[in-house]
Amino acid sequence: MFIELNGVRHHYTSTGEGPPVVLVHGLGGNLHTWHGVTEALRLHHHVIALDLRGHGRSDTGKGAFSIKTWANDVAALISALELPAVTLVGHSMGTLIAQQVAVAQPEAVDHLVLLGGISHFEPPAKEAYAKRAEAVEEGGMDALVDDWVPGALAPRTHAKLPQLTGMLRAMFLGNDPKQYAKACRALSKAPNIDKESIGQPTLLLVGDHDRSTPIAMTEDLHRQIPVSRVKVVPAASHWASLEQPDVIAASILEFLT
Repeated sequence: MFIELNGVRHHYTSTGEGPPVVLVHGLGGNLHTWHGVTEALRLHHHVIALDLRGHGRSDTGKGAFSIKTWANDVAALISALELPAVTLVGHSMGTLIAQQVAVAQPEAVDHLVLLGGISHFEPPAKEAYAKRAEAVEEGGMDALVDDWVPGALAPRTHAKLPQLTGMLRAMFLGNDPKQYAKACRALSKAPNIDKESIGQPTLLLVGDHDRSTPIAMTEDLHRQIPVSRVKVVPAASHWASLEQPDVIAASILEFLT
């Protein structure tokens, strides 16, 4: 399905019945990275997943991307669909977007789930995203894929599910280099969100092999978000929603009951 949000045509899916859960993907991803999680959650919840502008089948709009722009799009979706307060689930870059919505529009969010959550970036990390943008603009997605794929999934996943490695590689290479570079620059300029202002109960999920947003970063979020709990997802790296969708869905359902 498609919907216009803040002047930009967005692609989204909506399935199931019950309390609403909104899923927000990460950098270079799309709503289909949540497919396994959606299939499990839809038995008990109304599940909505969105392609962020510049990703998947959504349009790009004009100008630069930013965490606040994406957050405004997510908030606009919640409003346009006339949803009651939602459980907002974010992955990686999507966790910054989810945090921004939770702080800026607390009435729209009653629970928060952050998978591979980002607390903040030190200057070297911000510089790395800026350099990644330059590399993609010069050499396309092929310039990064061979360095990106090994750390995206846990070693066990690469060994046992090589087809998943191939699918993730195809998803990454399917990104438009110009839009991916814009998204990298948005991350390099990500705002510092006041975590202590997050009043919603928050579940923090992290893969035990996650090198992009390691357990230490999740523990940092746990210290800052007043009402939060941590769960480590076994045999998973940064794209845990692909590796362990049943575990993630079960963790969310347990958190909400």
